Amino acid sequence: MAIVSGASGGLGVAIVRRLAAGGFAVAGCDVAPGDGAPLHVEVDVVDADAVGAFVRRVEDELGPVAVVVTAAGIQRTGPSEAVEAEDWRAVVDVNLTGTWNVIQAVLPGMLERRTGRVVTISSEVGLAGLERYAAYAASKGGVIALTKALARELAPRGICVNSVAPGPIEAGMLVRGPSYDDGWLAANVPVGRWGRPEEVAACVALLAGEDGGYFAGQVLSPNGGTVI
Repeated sequence: MAIVSGASGGLGVAIVRRLAAGGFAVAGCDVAPGDGAPLHVEVDVVDADAVGAFVRRVEDELGPVAVVVTAAGIQRTGPSEAVEAEDWRAVVDVNLTGTWNVIQAVLPGMLERRTGRVVTISSEVGLAGLERYAAYAASKGGVIALTKALARELAPRGICVNSVAPGPIEAGMLVRGPSYDDGWLAANVPVGRWGRPEEVAACVALLAGEDGGYFAGQVLSPNGGTVI
């Protein structure tokens, strides 16, 4: 069975549906209600105790967790000199610490069974940076570093840890708007279009499925060529 955090967002819903179509029983969590996963619990990933309780409930009701996907995330943008401490903490808490809380909650069971797949959702912004996204870039870069550190530690123990780093996705947080309109798209995305959440979900499905067993510490980045 699989757990997806951030299951109510555009990417999360697509990931839940793709994993379910691949035969996984899926449980989702988010701070918002969800309708994609058969079992969905409202959980703040920053609250480690709440995350642990969610994982225990999932294992009691649906069985051992074979796959975990950490898709919960937020962003705050603006000039770096004007970033408020509260906004910095919120972004790092949800994106990085929240990722860690979810992974740590499922690790004991995976280690006991000596098998598991962990897929973190990072970002192209964590790979290359982006102006006005200092906190988000730092948090997602941290997710990538965490992924690589865990992969080295856990691969010998049967657990493959990898990351998907989306670029500008239509349903994601970097979407059409005053700053990222079609003009920006034409100038910055060689493929010439916005990505689809289903394309991100396909990368997750690869890493979570039978064909993903030789990936460890890798970052798949469906980004349309924004980072090459």
